[in-house]
Amino acid sequence: MQRPQYDRGNLSPGIAHLGSGAFHRTHLMDFHEDALQHQFGAWGVIGINLRAPDIGAVLAPQEGLYCRQLRFGDEHQTRLIGGLLGGMSVSHLNEPMRRQSVRKILGAVVAPEIRIVSMTVTEKGYCHAPSTGVLQEGHPDIVHDIEHPRYPFSVPGFVLEVIQMRFDLGQVPPTFISCDNVPANGNTLKSCVLKLAEQVCPNLVPRIANEVIFLSTMVDRIVPATREQDISEFQSWAGVSDAALVVGEPYRMWVIEDDKRAQLPAWHEVGALITNNVHDYELVKMRAVNGMQTALAHLGHLSNFKYMSDVLDNETFREFGRTLIMKEVLPNLPQVSGIEPEDYVNETVNRLANTAIGHRTAQISTDGSQKIRHRLLDPLYDAFKVGMPRDGLTIVVAAWLTHMFKLGGDANQKEISDPFLSVAIKVREESESNLSYFIDELLKERAVFPQWVNEVPDLVGEFKVIAAQIRDQQIDKILREYLNTHQR
Repeated sequence: MQRPQYDRGNLSPGIAHLGSGAFHRTHLMDFHEDALQHQFGAWGVIGINLRAPDIGAVLAPQEGLYCRQLRFGDEHQTRLIGGLLGGMSVSHLNEPMRRQSVRKILGAVVAPEIRIVSMTVTEKGYCHAPSTGVLQEGHPDIVHDIEHPRYPFSVPGFVLEVIQMRFDLGQVPPTFISCDNVPANGNTLKSCVLKLAEQVCPNLVPRIANEVIFLSTMVDRIVPATREQDISEFQSWAGVSDAALVVGEPYRMWVIEDDKRAQLPAWHEVGALITNNVHDYELVKMRAVNGMQTALAHLGHLSNFKYMSDVLDNETFREFGRTLIMKEVLPNLPQVSGIEPEDYVNETVNRLANTAIGHRTAQISTDGSQKIRHRLLDPLYDAFKVGMPRDGLTIVVAAWLTHMFKLGGDANQKEISDPFLSVAIKVREESESNLSYFIDELLKERAVFPQWVNEVPDLVGEFKVIAAQIRDQQIDKILREYLNTHQR
């Protein structure tokens, strides 16, 4: 086991991280641990969860220490992470306790020694419309934060309050670093905060726009939710229990926007790429890696595959994923330094096929409404505009529509959550379970679907035909027909 080689007793807080879940503790903290080993400094991390789970309760008995384990096949790499000093979480027992805990966390974050606030809060944490990137002012959390800005529910509200408090103290706000799979994530966060500020503190809008640093990033590492099985296996191997154990794949990549004003740890010395071209790296990763992952997860879940490795073990599904990205996505992507397109696709297939990490199709399919625009719809539209094949992308969008149709008919299911699910349930009820009507109505939801979806010739009709076939358990047949056409 690799252990910290620095004096953890001399580590003081410098970073607050929102959303200290498995991905943060496996990816960002791995880079950060390398940075502390390379160049020690006052860069201890406080993990903060505005939603469940209570990260403080998990980390406190272990004094912030936990293990991250990288797995591929039969190989395991275990590391004890020392850079996370502890955790704080918002209490949701009742409103007075929630407010008290929010103010306590805000007090810790606005301390002058906190120079960075980073975040992995998932796509839905930004309270924006995935189709436009614009803050949804009617979102319940945003409505609350406009009325009660001192006790925010939302991430944009929390960030805005941190900025306001720092300004009120005459201090420079921290640098905000978004690490979520949101296009131009730093800019998206900034625009959402500015939109909220127009309602809450309009006088600060110019200062936020000009003085506060919001950095965009691209992150890449497959990290499933930790299973009880993982914890018990680790205990048998190590002889100790680790309730905060996280498991992921060996591959990692972190691309961070260059802004000379930002003071950062030595991440660039340990593998992170600092660049002015985050956008192109983000686009390639979002459409190739995440696109294949989302496409195969929905098709796999509809086909009753539990794990992504099971999906990739099926030759038809595996070759469909590879061909889809090679034929319909890659030709419209920019070339970026260090990534050879065909090798990148083959590497992605191998990563998704990793049997050691237990990445469930249901987990990947969760919150699909927040992902479908940028991973599947945008590449479909780009292919259409230049006259390229798009029938594979049409298949996977139809699969998602069928997926939502099924979820909308089972309001009691707990396996997959989606902020769009209430809409799907309502539309399915109104449609009296008519799939064609359901698709017509769902495609009108502009928070998810752009207008062009209804304007591309024959597209909606193709969705309906394929969705009906998927509903009738013909996925394997559909994919074989696709491969027969595109692998000639």
